[in-house]
Amino acid sequence: MSALLLQELLQVPRETLWIADENSKSLLQPGFYFNGDLLTNRWDIAGLAEGKVTRSFFNDFHFEELERSYRRIIYPVSKEKAIVHHIINQAPRFLGEGGELVLLGEKQSGIKSYAAKVAERLGSAKQLQKHGNDYSSINCIDHANGGKLIGELDYPRLRSLPELGGLYSKPGLFGWNKVDKGSALLAQHFTTELPKGGTRIVDLGCGYGYLSTQLASLGNFHFTATDNNAAALLACKQNFHALDLTGVVIPSDAGADLESGIADLVLCNPPFHQGFQVEGGLTDHFLQNSARLLKSTGTALFVVNAFISLVDKGLRYYSDVQLICKEKGFCVYRLRL
Repeated sequence: MSALLLQELLQVPRETLWIADENSKSLLQPGFYFNGDLLTNRWDIAGLAEGKVTRSFFNDFHFEELERSYRRIIYPVSKEKAIVHHIINQAPRFLGEGGELVLLGEKQSGIKSYAAKVAERLGSAKQLQKHGNDYSSINCIDHANGGKLIGELDYPRLRSLPELGGLYSKPGLFGWNKVDKGSALLAQHFTTELPKGGTRIVDLGCGYGYLSTQLASLGNFHFTATDNNAAALLACKQNFHALDLTGVVIPSDAGADLESGIADLVLCNPPFHQGFQVEGGLTDHFLQNSARLLKSTGTALFVVNAFISLVDKGLRYYSDVQLICKEKGFCVYRLRL
């Protein structure tokens, strides 16, 4: 999505809310300032926004915490369809009469379909404009002619899912209603790969907490689970509470906010997508922080897609990187300092 188009739309009016998912990160550079509010579910974006916006909010798109209404809401659409539907449903409640809901996105983002969904939600005609490779959908709110809600109608609710063995999860979290195959493969090696005597565990990019909950059945551990995504943190906290796990669940960008040398074991299934883009640098970011978090005698266990060359990447930060399993398109690695 064009940063120039987004920046132009952010100029006026002053009473504007920018909903910034991971696709908005490139605009928050030194020298940028937005005279309005920013709402995001990404911890790294909330951090980048400090000092660059009037007010910054980090949550799972809980508009109620903003405690005001706006003349314009601008939203570069997210990758997760459930989030887009939730924002389309909620936004009209926080726009004054005649206020504008603005969606932005490239063709592959689904923007054409979402423009139709906005028209359905507002009971209005579909609005869509092309700007080079980007599209905008700008709709004025006429509350007297509102249409029906669309898509997922219970987005905020945490739910216990049989397909996750009763663990809690929710929409807005990647792979929220299934066990990731890579994580399941990694968990199969816990019994043979645990460091002797080590009890301090960091679950890096924890999601809803699957890896921590699987390891917890094998002993008494203290967990530090961390993720960049607000929905993931909510679900992981609920699972820690339900299973009475010892530890904390805290926001962080790939563990960058955690103290060094706190872990006997780091567990990680790193993402390789940043919004709609494949982002190879994400793996390096997780590897670098995992090495910093480990004690000198510690071990990291990573699972990645087979096409990611973790040996080459890992040897930048570790002295020993060993492949311990390759199966079904995934590789599990043991890394030591």
